[in-house]
Amino acid sequence: MNKNFVAITIGDMKGIGIELLIKLFIEKKIKNFILFTNLILLNEYLKKNKLKIKIQNIKKESNIIKTNSNIFFVYDYKAKNNSENSYKSLKESYKYVKKFNLKGIINLPINKEIIIKNINKKFIGQTEYYQQIDKKKVSNMIFIYKNLIITTLTTHIELNKVSRELSKKNNVYNKIINLNNTLVKYLKIKKPKIIISGINPHASENNIFGNEETKFLIPEIDKLIKKNIFIKGPYSADSILNNRNLNKYNCFVFCYHDQALVAYKYISKNRGINFTGGLSILRVSPDHGTAYDLVGKNIAESKSLINCYKFLNEY
Repeated sequence: MNKNFVAITIGDMKGIGIELLIKLFIEKKIKNFILFTNLILLNEYLKKNKLKIKIQNIKKESNIIKTNSNIFFVYDYKAKNNSENSYKSLKESYKYVKKFNLKGIINLPINKEIIIKNINKKFIGQTEYYQQIDKKKVSNMIFIYKNLIITTLTTHIELNKVSRELSKKNNVYNKIINLNNTLVKYLKIKKPKIIISGINPHASENNIFGNEETKFLIPEIDKLIKKNIFIKGPYSADSILNNRNLNKYNCFVFCYHDQALVAYKYISKNRGINFTGGLSILRVSPDHGTAYDLVGKNIAESKSLINCYKFLNEY
């Protein structure tokens, strides 16, 4: 097996992901990958969209994979429908990457609601799925665009559960330790400088708007400083992301999903990547969703997918 390949999961075939992948393959901007999908469903998609590409099913011919070829490699498995195909792609890609030591996995965008409804009621997201299947207690959802690195302490949970999650013993501490290790190992930052936001508006302004910062953020930050982790905060979430801090800090830590992602997506304009730190494999995905409204219009931004591919090929 050639180890110069990356694995790509099919995502939602009704979304923009597969359209962008095939477009970039035809334009020869992405090569040396294996798409994990049911081949019957893929062929139906190609026929419907009048697309002709040379496909090779490596499950039957795994001994003749060649790099730099103009072949669209597919790993086929059984799947009855789109949602089952999306879900099985995650597991099959993980097993394959672990077995053959591929460069990593790119997840095309999925529809979590469909998977939760039809396949797995406990499914939260791709980040959480890979942390679970990789048997890791801690991982980091990290968003990267040029020199901007942003992460969240919690991922896809209800807003009213954020404080409870962060108050768990050593939760914040372990997240930041794992983050610091990831920044050093994969993002090649020798001595990361980290800045962290508060939970409440204005980081509560000395307990005027709540006391979560005092109760369980500051004590964890103090422990991290004693471990020689360079971390400053907590500061008001609405003001830490500015040009001065971009030049001063390597990573911006926010307490919950939208606190970080609103600003990040405005800045990156769907050109960044979502990287899961702390796994035994490299796993990335475009920082956008299925974008059903853009399918077939040839106007969707493809740079996020290209940047995911480039990221994996740097290692």
